[in-house]
Amino acid sequence: MLRAGALPGSLRTAHGLRHARGGGAGRGQPARFLPRGRCALAGAGGRGRLRAVAGVPPAGQAGQPHPRRGPEIRVAVETRVIDPGQPARRPSRPAGHQVVSRPPSADPPSADPSSAGQSSAGQSYIESVFALKNTKARTQRLEDHPDRLKWNARYLAPKRLAPRGFCPLYDRAAALGYPDGPVLELACGLSDQTLALAEDGREVLAVDISNVALDHLRTEAAERGIGSRLTCVEADLVSWRPPAGRKFALVICVMYWEEAAFDYAWPVVADGGLIAWQGFTLDHLRYRPAQNPDWCFKEGEPASRLPADRFAVLHEEDVDEGHRVIRRMVARRNRS
Repeated sequence: MLRAGALPGSLRTAHGLRHARGGGAGRGQPARFLPRGRCALAGAGGRGRLRAVAGVPPAGQAGQPHPRRGPEIRVAVETRVIDPGQPARRPSRPAGHQVVSRPPSADPPSADPSSAGQSSAGQSYIESVFALKNTKARTQRLEDHPDRLKWNARYLAPKRLAPRGFCPLYDRAAALGYPDGPVLELACGLSDQTLALAEDGREVLAVDISNVALDHLRTEAAERGIGSRLTCVEADLVSWRPPAGRKFALVICVMYWEEAAFDYAWPVVADGGLIAWQGFTLDHLRYRPAQNPDWCFKEGEPASRLPADRFAVLHEEDVDEGHRVIRRMVARRNRS
């Protein structure tokens, strides 16, 4: 059971099907039944009501088990809503919480709920951060997420903080060229490339589950005087979504593979922009038989997941490095 602070107004969903009578702004309203699928809270005018949101569930088809995190678990999920009529107070972080960190000198984040984990008075706070699936992993706080704990421990090792040089995928994207505009890097980790792109004048949105890695990037950016061009988002990439309406000249991801992440990444590529992805292939299992095959590209992926009428694959190669087998893919979005 999730509880996100003692705030007025409440919501209860059971396997995404229904919600009970709410307190606060929703007090006295009858329970309503909702279709299976993703749900979110109404905005400032919604007064704590629940509404169904159309779209594909974050991990494949509705009712299907997530390949990495196991089958669905039928649990009731309770969260609470700030009453727009009262002063907003920040609750404790619910599952799927996104934390946006920007330097003090930067422009304030967009009011769009999918672009940040922040809200203003008079707006339901949970609408900004509610990104929950009916799986065990989604019932955990971001601070307790096993991926975050694992990568934080790795990044705290001193040798991991040393510069590692550029990944060839960035060099390939630079050689192919892409238009002016912001860059989105998913699973950025300790990305030297993120800092280099910001130094080149690009606005960079860097998303990762590790707060240790993002703290390192923020510190480096501040020391180089480029903090205003770097926005760091702490999030689980399976449930996170890009800011609504934003397009990126380059969307790039290195050594992370989730079909759900790729499927929301390619639609935000700007016309003429690039999507660049690198990850393990199934041949990598020769070196790491115990690795989860769901973390590897299947045959043809990730290019096969792009709409052929909207993208042209410019570069694709498999590389056996003697200890791992990886695939690099770069594709350009056609101009309208």
